[in-house]
Amino acid sequence: MISYYYKNTGSSAIVKSGPGLVHTITLAAGADAATLILYDNTAGSGTVIWKLAAAANTSETAMPDVPFATGCYAALTGTGPSASLSYR
Repeated sequence: MISYYYKNTGSSAIVKSGPGLVHTITLAAGADAATLILYDNTAGSGTVIWKLAAAANTSETAMPDVPFATGCYAALTGTGPSASLSYR
């Protein structure tokens, strides 16, 4: 059985340091459109591994099963957004 960890955030943050895999992403936009960019890094730069956008007051979900090597950093933009990720 594969177990996953979860990260909920309302701002840009490191999800995990070291190699892993992002399984599921849910992005909820607030008062305006929101964007979540995942980087294979421990900072908000470098190789983009996934990008998800949501219109104002909506949410979007993706199940990318995208691997990362260095780490996973989530860069979140918008007014009042939140993001939830499952990863291993």
